[in-house]
Amino acid sequence: MSIEPRARVAPERVLPSPAPMAPETAAQQRVVQRICTRVAPAGVDVGVAELPPGGLQVWIDTPMGEQEPWVLYHRMAREVALVGWHCEADADRLLVLGWSAACLHNRVRLLQSGLRRLTDFEPTAQRAVQLDGRSPDDEHPSHLVAAVCAAIERRLRWPERLAELDGFERSSGLPHLQLLLAQVTGLETKIAGACEEHLVMARVLARAVCEHYAQHADLSRARREVLAESRRWVHASSMIRGSATARPVSPGAGRPHLSLAERRIAASVINHGVPRAIPAVVTPRAGRTGLQEDAR
Repeated sequence: MSIEPRARVAPERVLPSPAPMAPETAAQQRVVQRICTRVAPAGVDVGVAELPPGGLQVWIDTPMGEQEPWVLYHRMAREVALVGWHCEADADRLLVLGWSAACLHNRVRLLQSGLRRLTDFEPTAQRAVQLDGRSPDDEHPSHLVAAVCAAIERRLRWPERLAELDGFERSSGLPHLQLLLAQVTGLETKIAGACEEHLVMARVLARAVCEHYAQHADLSRARREVLAESRRWVHASSMIRGSATARPVSPGAGRPHLSLAERRIAASVINHGVPRAIPAVVTPRAGRTGLQEDAR
């Protein structure tokens, strides 16, 4: 296993030193704090500090009751290792050391798998038209749509995990690890874009259900109508990802009729289209014209 070289760490917990942290270490500490706080049960205080001469140490000061602390440390280690760090957990603390090639390869596979699953928009469409079990009679449509989008964002899981890495510039002095980090960053950008597409569709469909319901006061009918209107837009190949490929359009070809929900989805999705290529104008160099004429 390839990890960044580190000096020997202290055999027991080391109190934080008063010396100021390096900016990259402070950013890493914030990320580890966010991840461990998410994993820890409510009410458990998680401490994170620099570990001389390198790395971070994580500990729990809150009594755990019947649960053994090492169980929580191993859960934290599993989540932190998904970012790409080498972790070591025992009964007293969690050590977060340098980047690990094995952990980064695992993150690449995880991101690729998540990106493949995000190409299926059908589950998101179904949940959006169900309005997360809410009724338009109970709250204002704008609040209802926001609640539905928040629920779908939680189910996607990726937005929350990517938000934990905000403000953290990842780098390594080892070239092969730096290449892996660049690959991870690129996949994370694609994941974030795919999640945004899901949320755009959920917002449009939930709003359309509320508007249909306002017309005839039949929620089941409104759900069926909106889902039927947006059926061909649910599939990634024809809805959003299809906009990434420029298609030639014949001058006389007519546009297909789009329903209201379909037009709103098309208008709301970020334009990922490929810019149209502009042919370059070649200007002959001075003297070339005369040479060509002589050649004739």
